[in-house]
Amino acid sequence: MNNDLIVFLNKIPFFKAFTDAEKKRLLEMPHFFSKYAAGEHLIRENRKEDYALFVMLKGSARVTKNANPDVVLDQMVPGCVFGEISFLIQKPRTTNVIANEEVFCFIVKNNDVDELPLHLQIKIKDCLIELLVKRLDRVNNLAL
Repeated sequence: MNNDLIVFLNKIPFFKAFTDAEKKRLLEMPHFFSKYAAGEHLIRENRKEDYALFVMLKGSARVTKNANPDVVLDQMVPGCVFGEISFLIQKPRTTNVIANEEVFCFIVKNNDVDELPLHLQIKIKDCLIELLVKRLDRVNNLAL
């Protein structure tokens, strides 16, 4: 099973900075991986004390708001990273993320990250910083 998961991780840009040994270490944490059925919520808007970070490995999900649940704000597909704001600053969720089909994700809950060696904790946060800086840069360039 770990070889199948390594294949998933190797296809996901978030994990490109991780060595094979680091990926294997992550795979030793089975509670960091989860499946969701079609229609199941990965994230619920306004949920407090749910500070998990998600990296979608397989499947797709839609992003909605409670105020207008039929409007799809975005689609999450393999490689998408979401939940990073709540993960980093423990802020309640601002949207729903609902599986369109069976979904498989890498998930790190804020309190579970301490189970990882310090160098992996730092690498995860460094990858998040890079992701957020790229998003900010992209938004800044749109404003030009």
